[in-house]
Amino acid sequence: MQEPELLFVCKINSSFKISKRLQNNLREVLKSAVDYYEFSSAGLLIFADKTLLASLKSARVPGESKDRPAADHTALYLQEFNRHAGRTDVMALLQPSFSTAIPVVLRAFDPLSIMEIAVFKMSMDNPVNPANKAISLGRHIANILQESVYRGQKHGALRKLSLWMETVCTINSVLNLKQVLHVVAQLAADIFNARCAIFLFDEQKGAIIPEVAVGSYDPELRKKFKAQKGLPPFPAFVKIIKEKEPLILTPDNIKSGLPEEIINDFSYSWVIMFPLVTKERVLGVMQLDRPLEAKGFDQEEVAIISALAKEASIAIENARLVEHLEQKEKLLQQILAKSIAAQEEERKRVASEIHDGVIQAILGIWYRLQKLTNESAPGEEVRQELVKIRDLLGQQIKDIRKIIYNLRPVILDTYGLGPAIRTLLRNLQEESAIKFELAMEGPSQRLPARFEMNLYRILQELLANVIKHSQATKAQVILINGKEKTVLVVKDNGVGFNYTPPARNRSYGNLGLASVQERVHLLGGTCQIESRLGWGTTITVTIPTPAPNPLERQIS
Repeated sequence: MQEPELLFVCKINSSFKISKRLQNNLREVLKSAVDYYEFSSAGLLIFADKTLLASLKSARVPGESKDRPAADHTALYLQEFNRHAGRTDVMALLQPSFSTAIPVVLRAFDPLSIMEIAVFKMSMDNPVNPANKAISLGRHIANILQESVYRGQKHGALRKLSLWMETVCTINSVLNLKQVLHVVAQLAADIFNARCAIFLFDEQKGAIIPEVAVGSYDPELRKKFKAQKGLPPFPAFVKIIKEKEPLILTPDNIKSGLPEEIINDFSYSWVIMFPLVTKERVLGVMQLDRPLEAKGFDQEEVAIISALAKEASIAIENARLVEHLEQKEKLLQQILAKSIAAQEEERKRVASEIHDGVIQAILGIWYRLQKLTNESAPGEEVRQELVKIRDLLGQQIKDIRKIIYNLRPVILDTYGLGPAIRTLLRNLQEESAIKFELAMEGPSQRLPARFEMNLYRILQELLANVIKHSQATKAQVILINGKEKTVLVVKDNGVGFNYTPPARNRSYGNLGLASVQERVHLLGGTCQIESRLGWGTTITVTIPTPAPNPLERQIS
Protein backbone atom coordinates (compact mmCIF):
# COMPACT_ATOMS: atom_id res chain seq x y z
CA MET A 1 0.00 0.00 0.00
CA GLN A 2 1.40 3.40 -0.95
CA GLU A 3 2.07 5.87 1.84
CA PRO A 4 0.38 9.30 1.77
CA GLU A 5 2.25 12.53 1.10
CA LEU A 6 1.88 15.70 3.14
CA LEU A 7 2.09 19.43 2.40
CA PHE A 8 1.70 22.47 4.68
CA VAL A 9 1.33 26.01 3.39
CA CYS A 10 1.40 28.75 6.04
CA LYS A 11 0.13 32.15 4.90
CA ILE A 12 1.09 34.86 7.40
CA ASN A 13 -0.79 38.13 7.37
CA SER A 14 2.04 40.21 8.89
CA SER A 15 5.79 40.72 8.88
CA PHE A 16 7.69 37.67 10.08
CA LYS A 17 11.32 36.56 10.41
CA ILE A 18 12.55 32.99 10.27
CA SER A 19 15.69 32.18 12.21
CA LYS A 20 17.95 29.16 11.72
CA ARG A 21 16.74 27.77 15.05
CA LEU A 22 13.14 28.03 13.89
CA GLN A 23 13.95 26.33 10.58
CA ASN A 24 15.67 23.46 12.41
CA ASN A 25 12.66 22.99 14.69
CA LEU A 26 10.31 22.93 11.68
CA ARG A 27 12.55 20.41 9.87
CA GLU A 28 12.34 18.14 12.93
CA VAL A 29 8.53 18.16 12.69
CA LEU A 30 8.65 17.28 8.97
CA LYS A 31 11.18 14.52 9.72
CA SER A 32 8.90 13.09 12.46
CA ALA A 33 6.02 13.08 9.95
CA VAL A 34 8.08 10.72 7.79
CA ASP A 35 9.73 8.67 10.56
CA TYR A 36 6.80 8.18 12.96
CA TYR A 37 3.55 9.24 11.25
CA GLU A 38 3.98 7.04 8.14
CA PHE A 39 4.02 9.78 5.49
CA SER A 40 6.39 9.17 2.57
CA SER A 41 7.13 12.90 2.31
CA ALA A 42 6.30 16.14 4.10
CA GLY A 43 6.79 19.70 2.83
CA LEU A 44 6.28 23.17 4.30
CA LEU A 45 5.97 26.52 2.54
CA ILE A 46 5.77 29.78 4.51
CA PHE A 47 4.51 32.94 2.85
CA ALA A 48 4.25 36.47 4.28
CA ASP A 49 2.18 38.84 2.16
CA LYS A 50 2.62 36.47 -0.85
CA THR A 51 6.40 36.50 -0.43
CA LEU A 52 8.03 33.09 0.05
CA LEU A 53 9.99 33.00 3.33
CA ALA A 54 10.86 29.32 3.56
CA SER A 55 10.58 26.06 1.63
CA LEU A 56 11.35 22.97 3.72
CA LYS A 57 10.85 19.28 2.99
CA SER A 58 11.58 15.79 4.24
CA ALA A 59 11.18 12.53 2.36
CA ARG A 60 11.75 8.81 2.77
CA VAL A 61 15.25 7.76 1.72
CA PRO A 62 15.12 5.90 -1.64
CA GLY A 63 14.93 2.18 -1.03
CA GLU A 64 13.18 2.43 2.35
CA SER A 65 9.77 2.14 0.71
CA LYS A 66 8.51 -0.15 -2.03
CA ASP A 67 6.31 2.64 -3.35
CA ARG A 68 7.26 4.88 -6.20
CA PRO A 69 9.17 8.04 -5.17
CA ALA A 70 7.07 10.72 -3.52
CA ALA A 71 6.12 13.75 -5.58
CA ASP A 72 7.69 17.11 -4.66
CA HIS A 73 4.45 18.92 -3.83
CA THR A 74 6.31 21.97 -2.51
CA ALA A 75 7.78 22.50 -6.00
CA LEU A 76 4.42 21.83 -7.65
CA TYR A 77 2.72 24.34 -5.39
CA LEU A 78 5.33 27.02 -6.11
CA GLN A 79 5.02 26.34 -9.82
CA GLU A 80 1.24 26.83 -9.75
CA PHE A 81 1.60 29.82 -7.39
CA ASN A 82 3.91 31.62 -9.82
CA ARG A 83 1.89 30.62 -12.87
CA HIS A 84 -1.35 32.04 -11.45
CA ALA A 85 0.18 35.22 -9.97
CA GLY A 86 -0.31 34.24 -6.35
CA ARG A 87 -4.01 33.35 -6.48
CA THR A 88 -5.37 32.17 -3.12
CA ASP A 89 -6.80 28.80 -4.16
CA VAL A 90 -3.60 27.21 -5.47
CA MET A 91 -3.99 24.20 -3.18
CA ALA A 92 -7.23 23.21 -4.91
CA LEU A 93 -5.40 23.12 -8.25
CA LEU A 94 -3.20 20.28 -6.94
CA GLN A 95 -6.34 18.21 -6.15
CA PRO A 96 -5.28 16.64 -2.82
CA SER A 97 -7.10 13.65 -1.37
CA PHE A 98 -7.81 15.68 1.78
CA SER A 99 -7.39 19.35 2.63
CA THR A 100 -8.35 21.73 5.43
CA ALA A 101 -7.12 24.94 7.08
CA ILE A 102 -6.53 26.04 10.68
CA PRO A 103 -5.94 29.55 12.08
CA VAL A 104 -2.50 30.75 13.15
CA VAL A 105 -2.53 33.58 15.70
CA LEU A 106 0.70 35.60 15.65
CA ARG A 107 -0.80 38.83 16.97
CA ALA A 108 -3.60 39.39 19.48
CA PHE A 109 -7.05 39.76 17.84
CA ASP A 110 -5.56 38.84 14.44
CA PRO A 111 -6.38 35.21 13.61
CA LEU A 112 -6.22 35.92 9.87
CA SER A 113 -3.04 33.94 9.19
CA ILE A 114 -3.84 30.37 8.22
CA MET A 115 -2.17 27.01 7.82
CA GLU A 116 -3.37 25.04 4.78
CA ILE A 117 -2.99 21.29 5.19
CA ALA A 118 -3.16 18.79 2.32
CA VAL A 119 -2.70 15.03 2.08
CA PHE A 120 -2.02 13.35 -1.28
CA LYS A 121 -2.32 9.70 -2.33
CA MET A 122 -4.44 8.93 0.73
CA SER A 123 -6.14 5.54 0.72
CA MET A 124 -9.90 5.83 0.86
CA ASP A 125 -10.04 2.59 2.89
CA ASN A 126 -8.89 4.53 5.97
CA PRO A 127 -8.96 8.27 5.19
CA VAL A 128 -9.57 9.46 8.75
CA ASN A 129 -6.27 8.42 10.35
CA PRO A 130 -3.89 10.26 7.92
CA ALA A 131 -6.15 13.32 8.02
CA ASN A 132 -6.07 13.43 11.83
CA LYS A 133 -2.30 12.99 11.88
CA ALA A 134 -1.91 15.80 9.33
CA ILE A 135 -4.06 18.20 11.36
CA SER A 136 -2.16 17.34 14.54
CA LEU A 137 1.20 18.00 12.83
CA GLY A 138 -0.14 21.22 11.30
CA ARG A 139 -1.24 22.41 14.74
CA HIS A 140 2.24 21.56 16.04
CA ILE A 141 3.91 23.63 13.30
CA ALA A 142 1.54 26.55 13.99
CA ASN A 143 2.43 26.40 17.68
CA ILE A 144 6.18 26.45 16.91
CA LEU A 145 5.68 29.55 14.76
CA GLN A 146 3.65 31.19 17.51
CA GLU A 147 6.21 30.29 20.15
CA SER A 148 8.95 31.95 18.09
CA VAL A 149 6.92 35.18 18.15
CA TYR A 150 5.78 35.07 21.79
CA ARG A 151 9.04 33.89 23.31
CA GLY A 152 10.44 37.41 23.70
CA GLN A 153 7.21 39.05 24.88
CA LYS A 154 7.21 40.42 28.40
CA HIS A 155 3.44 40.67 28.74
CA GLY A 156 2.19 37.22 29.74
CA ALA A 157 -1.43 38.36 29.68
CA LEU A 158 -1.15 39.31 26.00
CA ARG A 159 0.26 35.90 25.20
CA LYS A 160 -2.54 34.13 27.08
CA LEU A 161 -5.15 36.22 25.28
CA SER A 162 -3.68 35.25 21.91
CA LEU A 163 -3.53 31.65 23.06
CA TRP A 164 -7.24 31.56 23.85
CA MET A 165 -8.11 33.33 20.62
CA GLU A 166 -6.19 30.61 18.81
CA THR A 167 -7.74 27.81 20.86
CA VAL A 168 -11.32 28.92 20.30
CA CYS A 169 -10.73 29.54 16.57
CA THR A 170 -9.04 26.18 16.09
CA ILE A 171 -11.53 24.06 18.01
CA ASN A 172 -14.49 25.73 16.34
CA SER A 173 -12.94 25.31 12.88
CA VAL A 174 -13.32 21.50 12.93
CA LEU A 175 -16.45 19.45 13.55
CA ASN A 176 -15.13 15.93 13.05
CA LEU A 177 -14.76 14.27 16.47
CA LYS A 178 -11.39 12.61 15.74
CA GLN A 179 -9.97 15.86 14.39
CA VAL A 180 -11.19 17.81 17.43
CA LEU A 181 -9.43 15.35 19.73
CA HIS A 182 -6.17 15.53 17.77
CA VAL A 183 -6.22 19.33 17.67
CA VAL A 184 -6.92 19.65 21.41
CA ALA A 185 -4.23 17.10 22.32
CA GLN A 186 -1.62 18.77 20.11
CA LEU A 187 -2.48 22.22 21.48
CA ALA A 188 -2.13 21.04 25.07
CA ALA A 189 1.11 19.14 24.40
CA ASP A 190 2.74 22.11 22.67
CA ILE A 191 1.56 24.81 25.05
CA PHE A 192 2.55 22.99 28.25
CA ASN A 193 5.58 21.11 26.93
CA ALA A 194 4.10 17.77 27.96
CA ARG A 195 2.69 14.57 26.58
CA CYS A 196 -1.09 14.62 26.15
CA ALA A 197 -3.48 11.70 25.87
CA ILE A 198 -7.27 11.71 25.58
CA PHE A 199 -9.43 8.78 26.70
CA LEU A 200 -13.17 8.49 26.06
CA PHE A 201 -15.56 6.26 28.00
CA ASP A 202 -17.65 3.46 26.54
CA GLU A 203 -20.71 3.77 28.76
CA GLN A 204 -22.34 0.53 27.56
CA LYS A 205 -19.26 -1.66 28.12
CA GLY A 206 -17.90 0.29 31.10
CA ALA A 207 -14.49 0.52 29.45
CA ILE A 208 -11.99 3.16 28.33
CA ILE A 209 -11.23 4.05 24.71
CA PRO A 210 -7.71 5.46 24.15
CA GLU A 211 -8.35 7.91 21.31
CA VAL A 212 -5.25 10.04 20.79
CA ALA A 213 -1.73 10.42 22.22
CA VAL A 214 0.54 13.32 21.30
CA GLY A 215 4.11 14.04 22.41
CA SER A 216 7.00 11.64 22.88
CA TYR A 217 5.10 8.53 21.82
CA ASP A 218 7.28 6.31 19.61
CA PRO A 219 5.63 3.53 17.51
CA GLU A 220 5.98 0.99 20.33
CA LEU A 221 4.35 3.31 22.89
CA ARG A 222 1.52 4.02 20.44
CA LYS A 223 0.83 0.28 20.19
CA LYS A 224 0.74 0.02 23.99
CA PHE A 225 -1.52 3.07 24.16
CA LYS A 226 -4.04 1.57 21.73
CA ALA A 227 -3.82 -1.79 23.55
CA GLN A 228 -5.59 -0.19 26.54
CA LYS A 229 -8.86 -0.18 24.58
CA GLY A 230 -11.56 -2.12 26.40
CA LEU A 231 -9.83 -2.09 29.79
CA PRO A 232 -11.94 -1.12 32.79
CA PRO A 233 -11.29 2.46 33.97
CA PHE A 234 -8.21 2.86 36.16
CA PRO A 235 -8.77 3.96 39.80
CA ALA A 236 -7.86 7.55 38.85
CA PHE A 237 -10.49 7.50 36.08
CA VAL A 238 -13.12 6.07 38.43
CA LYS A 239 -12.44 8.90 40.87
CA ILE A 240 -12.76 11.51 38.10
CA ILE A 241 -16.03 9.99 36.83
CA LYS A 242 -17.46 10.08 40.34
CA GLU A 243 -16.26 13.52 41.45
CA LYS A 244 -16.01 15.31 38.07
CA GLU A 245 -12.95 17.18 39.36
CA PRO A 246 -9.32 17.36 38.12
CA LEU A 247 -6.86 14.90 39.65
CA ILE A 248 -3.11 15.46 40.13
CA LEU A 249 -0.80 12.44 40.48
CA THR A 250 2.77 12.89 41.73
CA PRO A 251 5.64 10.41 42.04
CA ASP A 252 4.48 9.90 45.64
CA ASN A 253 0.83 8.93 45.00
CA ILE A 254 0.77 7.83 41.35
CA LYS A 255 0.47 4.12 42.20
CA SER A 256 -2.87 4.79 43.89
CA GLY A 257 -4.34 6.02 40.60
CA LEU A 258 -2.72 3.95 37.85
CA PRO A 259 -1.68 0.27 37.53
CA GLU A 260 2.03 -0.32 38.02
CA GLU A 261 2.33 -1.90 34.57
CA ILE A 262 0.92 1.24 32.94
CA ILE A 263 3.24 3.47 35.00
CA ASN A 264 6.29 1.46 33.91
CA ASP A 265 5.25 1.18 30.23
CA PHE A 266 4.79 4.94 29.83
CA SER A 267 7.31 6.15 32.46
CA TYR A 268 4.62 8.20 34.21
CA SER A 269 5.76 10.48 37.05
CA TRP A 270 3.87 13.79 37.09
CA VAL A 271 0.36 13.31 35.71
CA ILE A 272 -2.61 15.64 35.70
CA MET A 273 -6.08 14.51 34.56
CA PHE A 274 -9.12 16.61 33.68
CA PRO A 275 -12.68 15.33 33.14
CA LEU A 276 -14.30 16.15 29.82
CA VAL A 277 -17.78 16.94 31.10
CA THR A 278 -20.95 18.08 29.39
CA LYS A 279 -24.51 18.16 30.73
CA GLU A 280 -23.43 16.45 33.96
CA ARG A 281 -22.00 13.52 31.98
CA VAL A 282 -18.31 12.61 31.83
CA LEU A 283 -17.31 12.01 28.22
CA GLY A 284 -13.72 11.09 29.00
CA VAL A 285 -10.41 12.28 30.42
CA MET A 286 -7.70 14.60 29.09
CA GLN A 287 -4.36 13.61 30.58
CA LEU A 288 -1.04 15.47 30.54
CA ASP A 289 2.22 14.14 31.96
CA ARG A 290 5.82 15.26 32.43
CA PRO A 291 8.96 13.23 33.23
CA LEU A 292 10.37 12.71 36.72
CA GLU A 293 13.01 15.43 36.38
CA ALA A 294 10.36 18.06 35.60
CA LYS A 295 8.74 20.24 38.24
CA GLY A 296 5.19 18.99 37.66
CA PHE A 297 2.36 21.46 37.00
CA ASP A 298 1.90 24.78 38.82
CA GLN A 299 -1.44 26.37 39.77
CA GLU A 300 -1.53 28.70 36.77
CA GLU A 301 -1.02 25.79 34.37
CA VAL A 302 -3.73 23.79 36.13
CA ALA A 303 -6.18 26.68 35.71
CA ILE A 304 -5.38 27.09 32.00
CA ILE A 305 -5.58 23.35 31.26
CA SER A 306 -8.90 23.19 33.13
CA ALA A 307 -10.30 25.94 30.92
CA LEU A 308 -8.98 24.16 27.84
CA ALA A 309 -10.68 20.92 28.96
CA LYS A 310 -14.00 22.77 29.29
CA GLU A 311 -13.66 24.19 25.78
CA ALA A 312 -12.71 20.74 24.51
CA SER A 313 -15.79 19.19 26.16
CA ILE A 314 -18.09 21.58 24.33
CA ALA A 315 -16.29 20.94 21.04
CA ILE A 316 -16.50 17.15 21.52
CA GLU A 317 -20.22 17.30 22.27
CA ASN A 318 -20.81 19.53 19.22
CA ALA A 319 -18.81 17.15 17.03
CA ARG A 320 -20.82 14.20 18.33
CA LEU A 321 -24.06 16.03 17.62
CA VAL A 322 -22.91 16.77 14.08
CA GLU A 323 -21.97 13.11 13.55
CA HIS A 324 -25.33 12.04 14.97
CA LEU A 325 -27.14 14.40 12.60
CA GLU A 326 -25.09 13.08 9.69
CA GLN A 327 -26.03 9.51 10.65
CA LYS A 328 -29.65 10.60 10.94
CA GLU A 329 -29.54 12.23 7.54
CA LYS A 330 -28.03 9.11 5.96
CA LEU A 331 -30.71 6.99 7.61
CA LEU A 332 -33.47 9.29 6.35
CA GLN A 333 -31.96 9.12 2.86
CA GLN A 334 -31.98 5.32 3.04
CA ILE A 335 -35.58 5.30 4.23
CA LEU A 336 -36.57 7.75 1.50
CA ALA A 337 -34.81 5.63 -1.12
CA LYS A 338 -36.53 2.52 0.25
CA SER A 339 -39.88 4.33 0.28
CA ILE A 340 -39.49 5.47 -3.33
CA ALA A 341 -38.39 1.98 -4.38
CA ALA A 342 -41.37 0.48 -2.54
CA GLN A 343 -43.74 2.92 -4.25
CA GLU A 344 -42.35 2.03 -7.67
CA GLU A 345 -42.48 -1.68 -6.86
CA GLU A 346 -46.07 -1.28 -5.70
CA ARG A 347 -46.99 0.55 -8.90
CA LYS A 348 -45.31 -2.19 -10.90
CA ARG A 349 -47.19 -4.87 -8.96
CA VAL A 350 -50.53 -3.09 -9.35
CA ALA A 351 -49.96 -2.60 -13.08
CA SER A 352 -48.99 -6.26 -13.45
CA GLU A 353 -52.01 -7.50 -11.49
CA ILE A 354 -54.39 -5.32 -13.47
CA HIS A 355 -52.78 -6.34 -16.78
CA ASP A 356 -52.44 -10.04 -16.08
CA GLY A 357 -55.67 -10.39 -14.11
CA VAL A 358 -58.34 -7.80 -14.72
CA ILE A 359 -57.50 -7.02 -18.37
CA GLN A 360 -57.18 -10.68 -19.34
CA ALA A 361 -60.43 -11.49 -17.60
CA ILE A 362 -62.24 -8.63 -19.31
CA LEU A 363 -60.86 -9.82 -22.66
CA GLY A 364 -62.19 -13.27 -21.86
CA ILE A 365 -65.60 -11.79 -21.12
CA TRP A 366 -65.46 -9.88 -24.37
CA TYR A 367 -64.70 -13.04 -26.38
CA ARG A 368 -67.54 -14.90 -24.67
CA LEU A 369 -69.94 -12.07 -25.42
CA GLN A 370 -68.83 -12.27 -29.04
CA LYS A 371 -69.68 -15.94 -28.94
CA LEU A 372 -73.12 -15.24 -27.44
CA THR A 373 -73.91 -12.82 -30.23
CA ASN A 374 -73.50 -15.66 -32.68
CA GLU A 375 -77.07 -16.54 -33.64
CA SER A 376 -76.13 -20.18 -34.25
CA ALA A 377 -75.18 -20.78 -30.59
CA PRO A 378 -77.60 -23.25 -28.82
CA GLY A 379 -79.55 -22.00 -25.77
CA GLU A 380 -77.87 -24.33 -23.23
CA GLU A 381 -74.44 -23.25 -24.41
CA VAL A 382 -75.48 -19.60 -23.95
CA ARG A 383 -76.60 -20.31 -20.38
CA GLN A 384 -73.31 -22.00 -19.51
CA GLU A 385 -71.34 -19.09 -20.93
CA LEU A 386 -73.40 -16.64 -18.87
CA VAL A 387 -72.62 -18.62 -15.71
CA LYS A 388 -68.89 -18.52 -16.54
CA ILE A 389 -69.11 -14.79 -17.20
CA ARG A 390 -70.88 -14.26 -13.87
CA ASP A 391 -68.26 -16.22 -11.94
CA LEU A 392 -65.41 -14.51 -13.76
CA LEU A 393 -66.83 -11.07 -13.08
CA GLY A 394 -67.31 -11.97 -9.41
CA GLN A 395 -63.69 -13.06 -9.08
CA GLN A 396 -62.47 -9.89 -10.79
CA ILE A 397 -64.54 -7.71 -8.49
CA LYS A 398 -62.90 -9.50 -5.55
CA ASP A 399 -59.41 -9.05 -7.03
CA ILE A 400 -59.95 -5.36 -7.78
CA ARG A 401 -61.19 -4.77 -4.25
CA LYS A 402 -58.06 -6.48 -2.89
CA ILE A 403 -55.81 -4.28 -5.04
CA ILE A 404 -57.61 -1.14 -3.86
CA TYR A 405 -57.50 -2.28 -0.23
CA ASN A 406 -53.73 -2.85 -0.38
CA LEU A 407 -53.23 0.63 -1.83
CA ARG A 408 -55.40 2.36 0.76
CA PRO A 409 -57.63 0.37 3.13
CA VAL A 410 -61.05 2.00 2.82
CA ILE A 411 -62.16 0.37 6.06
CA LEU A 412 -59.49 2.38 7.92
CA ASP A 413 -60.91 5.68 6.71
CA THR A 414 -64.52 4.59 7.24
CA TYR A 415 -64.51 2.59 10.47
CA GLY A 416 -61.16 3.28 12.15
CA LEU A 417 -58.03 1.52 13.32
CA GLY A 418 -59.63 -1.36 15.25
CA PRO A 419 -61.75 -2.79 12.39
CA ALA A 420 -58.88 -2.20 9.94
CA ILE A 421 -56.48 -4.24 12.11
CA ARG A 422 -59.05 -7.01 12.44
CA THR A 423 -59.44 -7.17 8.65
CA LEU A 424 -55.67 -7.09 8.11
CA LEU A 425 -55.11 -10.06 10.42
CA ARG A 426 -57.94 -11.99 8.78
CA ASN A 427 -56.36 -11.46 5.35
CA LEU A 428 -52.88 -12.41 6.58
CA GLN A 429 -54.29 -15.52 8.24
CA GLU A 430 -55.50 -16.73 4.85
CA GLU A 431 -52.03 -16.27 3.31
CA SER A 432 -49.80 -17.43 6.20
CA ALA A 433 -49.39 -20.55 8.35
CA ILE A 434 -48.89 -18.37 11.42
CA LYS A 435 -51.79 -18.30 13.87
CA PHE A 436 -52.68 -14.67 14.60
CA GLU A 437 -54.42 -13.58 17.80
CA LEU A 438 -55.96 -10.17 18.40
CA ALA A 439 -56.85 -8.42 21.66
CA MET A 440 -58.26 -4.88 21.64
CA GLU A 441 -59.36 -2.39 24.24
CA GLY A 442 -61.27 0.69 23.12
CA PRO A 443 -61.16 -0.22 19.39
CA SER A 444 -64.02 2.14 18.51
CA GLN A 445 -62.20 5.27 19.69
CA ARG A 446 -61.08 7.27 16.66
CA LEU A 447 -57.73 8.99 16.23
CA PRO A 448 -56.74 11.67 13.72
CA ALA A 449 -56.35 10.14 10.25
CA ARG A 450 -52.58 10.70 10.21
CA PHE A 451 -52.14 8.76 13.46
CA GLU A 452 -54.35 5.89 12.35
CA MET A 453 -52.60 5.52 9.00
CA ASN A 454 -49.11 5.59 10.56
CA LEU A 455 -50.07 3.05 13.23
CA TYR A 456 -51.58 0.84 10.55
CA ARG A 457 -48.40 1.05 8.42
CA ILE A 458 -46.28 0.37 11.52
CA LEU A 459 -48.30 -2.77 12.19
CA GLN A 460 -48.00 -3.84 8.54
CA GLU A 461 -44.19 -3.50 8.72
CA LEU A 462 -43.95 -5.39 12.02
CA LEU A 463 -46.18 -8.23 10.82
CA ALA A 464 -44.23 -8.43 7.55
CA ASN A 465 -41.07 -8.92 9.63
CA VAL A 466 -42.81 -11.64 11.65
CA ILE A 467 -43.85 -13.49 8.49
CA LYS A 468 -40.48 -13.10 6.70
CA HIS A 469 -37.95 -13.56 9.49
CA SER A 470 -39.37 -14.89 12.77
CA GLN A 471 -40.19 -18.53 11.83
CA ALA A 472 -43.00 -18.17 14.36
CA THR A 473 -46.07 -20.37 14.65
CA LYS A 474 -48.08 -17.86 16.66
CA ALA A 475 -48.21 -14.07 16.80
CA GLN A 476 -50.29 -11.83 19.04
CA VAL A 477 -51.40 -8.26 18.34
CA ILE A 478 -52.63 -6.07 21.20
CA LEU A 479 -54.22 -2.66 20.70
CA ILE A 480 -55.00 -0.52 23.76
CA ASN A 481 -56.71 2.67 22.68
CA GLY A 482 -56.74 4.73 25.88
CA LYS A 483 -57.62 8.32 26.57
CA GLU A 484 -54.03 9.36 27.31
CA LYS A 485 -52.01 6.95 25.21
CA THR A 486 -52.38 4.35 22.50
CA VAL A 487 -50.35 1.17 22.83
CA LEU A 488 -49.69 -1.31 20.01
CA VAL A 489 -47.93 -4.58 20.87
CA VAL A 490 -46.74 -7.28 18.46
CA LYS A 491 -45.46 -10.46 20.09
CA ASP A 492 -44.31 -13.68 18.40
CA ASN A 493 -42.88 -17.03 19.52
CA GLY A 494 -40.25 -17.13 16.78
CA VAL A 495 -36.48 -17.60 16.80
CA GLY A 496 -35.80 -14.05 18.08
CA PHE A 497 -32.45 -12.28 17.88
CA ASN A 498 -29.87 -10.73 20.21
CA TYR A 499 -31.07 -7.16 20.21
CA THR A 500 -28.79 -4.34 21.34
CA PRO A 501 -30.19 -0.79 21.35
CA PRO A 502 -28.21 1.36 18.90
CA ALA A 503 -25.81 3.93 20.34
CA ARG A 504 -26.69 7.59 19.97
CA ASN A 505 -24.31 7.99 17.04
CA ARG A 506 -25.38 4.84 15.17
CA SER A 507 -28.53 4.10 13.28
CA TYR A 508 -30.52 0.85 13.06
CA GLY A 509 -29.00 -1.66 10.70
CA ASN A 510 -32.49 -2.94 9.74
CA LEU A 511 -34.28 -0.47 7.50
CA GLY A 512 -37.65 -1.97 8.43
CA LEU A 513 -37.06 -1.19 12.11
CA ALA A 514 -35.63 2.19 11.12
CA SER A 515 -38.82 2.98 9.19
CA VAL A 516 -40.92 1.97 12.20
CA GLN A 517 -38.77 4.14 14.48
CA GLU A 518 -39.15 7.15 12.18
CA ARG A 519 -42.93 6.78 12.03
CA VAL A 520 -43.09 6.45 15.82
CA HIS A 521 -40.90 9.52 16.19
CA LEU A 522 -43.20 11.50 13.90
CA LEU A 523 -46.09 10.61 16.21
CA GLY A 524 -44.13 11.72 19.29
CA GLY A 525 -44.05 8.20 20.72
CA THR A 526 -41.60 5.48 21.75
CA CYS A 527 -40.76 2.03 20.43
CA GLN A 528 -39.43 -0.66 22.78
CA ILE A 529 -37.89 -3.84 21.32
CA GLU A 530 -37.33 -6.94 23.44
CA SER A 531 -35.81 -10.04 21.85
CA ARG A 532 -33.51 -12.96 22.62
CA LEU A 533 -32.38 -15.89 20.54
CA GLY A 534 -34.89 -18.71 20.96
CA TRP A 535 -37.32 -16.59 23.00
CA GLY A 536 -39.23 -14.68 20.36
CA THR A 537 -39.67 -10.95 19.98
CA THR A 538 -41.96 -8.36 21.56
CA ILE A 539 -42.26 -4.85 20.14
CA THR A 540 -44.27 -2.22 22.01
CA VAL A 541 -45.22 1.07 20.36
CA THR A 542 -46.62 3.77 22.64
CA ILE A 543 -47.87 7.15 21.44
CA PRO A 544 -49.69 9.91 23.28
CA THR A 545 -53.33 9.88 22.26
CA PRO A 546 -54.21 13.16 20.52
CA ALA A 547 -57.63 14.72 20.55
CA PRO A 548 -59.63 13.83 17.41
CA ASN A 549 -59.66 16.56 14.80
CA PRO A 550 -62.75 16.31 12.59
CA LEU A 551 -61.39 18.90 10.19
CA GLU A 552 -58.16 16.93 9.71
CA ARG A 553 -60.12 13.73 9.08
CA GLN A 554 -62.35 15.47 6.60
CA ILE A 555 -59.39 16.93 4.70
CA SER A 556 -57.47 13.63 4.62
